[in-house]
Amino acid sequence: MIGWIGALLLLAAWIPETVTTMKTKNLDAINIKFIIMSLMGSIVLSYYSYSINDLAFLFLNGTLAVVIFIELLVYIYKSKN
Repeated sequence: MIGWIGALLLLAAWIPETVTTMKTKNLDAINIKFIIMSLMGSIVLSYYSYSINDLAFLFLNGTLAVVIFIELLVYIYKSKN
């Protein structure tokens, strides 16, 4: 149960940031190196979570990878316009 609570708290921190970036179209606060490294880390940790069958950790890292990927797509799209 503690793992699930931690996962939800971490996601609660990331999701509003991504939504704000999408709404404001402000790319000044985005560090592309941080985004890419976070995405890679989440993907690797998702694989590790799957391999040890830790569902809370898999949920956290899998969902976080999706959120970070969306933020990366927003960054790419907005930087081209």
